[in-house]
Amino acid sequence: MNLWRRLIQAWLGPATPPRHARRRHGSRPSGQRRLNHRRPPRASKRRPPQGLRRLLKGLSSPRLIQGRVIAYHGTPSASNARSIFRDGFMAGGGNALGDGIYLATDLTTAKTYAGSTGVYLKCLVKLGRTCFWGPPMQARYAAWCQRRGVRQDNSAMTAFLLQHGYNTLQNGKVVVVLAPQFANPSAWKRKNRHVKLLSVHRASDGVRIKV
Repeated sequence: MNLWRRLIQAWLGPATPPRHARRRHGSRPSGQRRLNHRRPPRASKRRPPQGLRRLLKGLSSPRLIQGRVIAYHGTPSASNARSIFRDGFMAGGGNALGDGIYLATDLTTAKTYAGSTGVYLKCLVKLGRTCFWGPPMQARYAAWCQRRGVRQDNSAMTAFLLQHGYNTLQNGKVVVVLAPQFANPSAWKRKNRHVKLLSVHRASDGVRIKV
């Protein structure tokens, strides 16, 4: 009997273990507690709301405003105002905020430049892409000058802003319409598309006059 069993086993091959005795590859041994192998939840990639993104961006970048404002330009004489109406503004140079056309949103500031016998021009200023100068922009400006090997002065500041797409610069109540300064500024007087002249007034009493 044992001989026949051996012959049958040799012909069929090794016996297959019962199903309950099988163990899959990588399965836990009998009696071992199953561990939780779930992956930790992924961090959410949802972007913050648009308003919050603008706020966070404003903390690390210069403030940008697009629109129109009423501003005033003071000048010592009516003949200067007549020349501005006829030929346009002359870009001022050597000022603290660079080269360009200087105006003020505060009428008192404009009257200071006009004096008691001067006049002031009421203008509608299209700001375009305007910059409020601050530490972030100052750092970018310093790096730009160092990379190009230029001296940091008022003219370089205007060149930096114009080459980066800015049209105006604001500091408090002062608005500067950026324009390069030339060696002969009187010959380069021209009307600027960002400044629309509305009226001329005497600085002493504010009466509108014709020039």
